[in-house]
Amino acid sequence: MARPPRPVHEGLYHVATGSTRPDPFFRDNVDRRSFLAELETMLELEDVVCVFVCLLRTHYHAIFDAAEGALPQAMQRLNWHYARATNRRHGRRGHAVGGRYMGKPILDDAYLLEVYRYVAWNPVEAGEATRPQDARWSSYATTVGLRGGYEFVDASRVVGCFGRPRSAALERLRGFVEAPSAARASEPSPPHAARLVA
Repeated sequence: MARPPRPVHEGLYHVATGSTRPDPFFRDNVDRRSFLAELETMLELEDVVCVFVCLLRTHYHAIFDAAEGALPQAMQRLNWHYARATNRRHGRRGHAVGGRYMGKPILDDAYLLEVYRYVAWNPVEAGEATRPQDARWSSYATTVGLRGGYEFVDASRVVGCFGRPRSAALERLRGFVEAPSAARASEPSPPHAARLVA
């Protein structure tokens, strides 16, 4: 059976890519830094904005705002360049990326916030951090002003959902994300599911 075509329309997407199991996607922090460098380069070359990125041992999540037709090429560039670099570094051959990337359109702000919170909690659910704001390889702490780095991330669309001024919006965002009851064990169900192609 033929695979469904990739969504290519302009807009926000929740994307994720995993490793070829049982291999880790990121073996160490050098791999993680290499991936973030490849991501930053991709953002300079493609018509894509990174709203959020979170690296885990076996996979990564991101929220991208992509121009019409930009997402497939951007993801191919990012995953291929990272796989080539990590294979060269670790002296291995073959696929480092486990199959096709996931790319789910985010069609409204309510779903955007649910996905944002879900991704922020992923390091906690995976046992890689105690709280979302403690996850070193997530851009969340930078967005809410707790840490530097991730200068290439533009989370203004998410912060804007919490009104003005920005300082108050960031506090409301933290309340939304960090409340212990906000933890999610599974990905939120998208609205209009019949229209999505994963």
